[in-house]
Amino acid sequence: MRVLAIVFLAYAAASAIVAAGVATLILGGLDRSDAFTACSILGFLVYVVLALWAAAAPRLVPLVLALLAITAGGTAIGFLPSLMGGA
Repeated sequence: MRVLAIVFLAYAAASAIVAAGVATLILGGLDRSDAFTACSILGFLVYVVLALWAAAAPRLVPLVLALLAITAGGTAIGFLPSLMGGA
């Protein structure tokens, strides 16, 4: 179960964080392609950090809940430009 959490949930959380970063930079006035490039490069580091944290976490249930919350929050922030008319 922990390996599944690392592979799928950490990846989903990292992708949501990248989407939130892109949305934030777009709303900040940065060009879309520049925002995507910068956040995609940082997304690899985010995934490694989340995967290491998931591997080292002592309990599985709080880990899964935290990764799901990160994914939901990042996804919600990622939709901001489209909701505000910026996309």
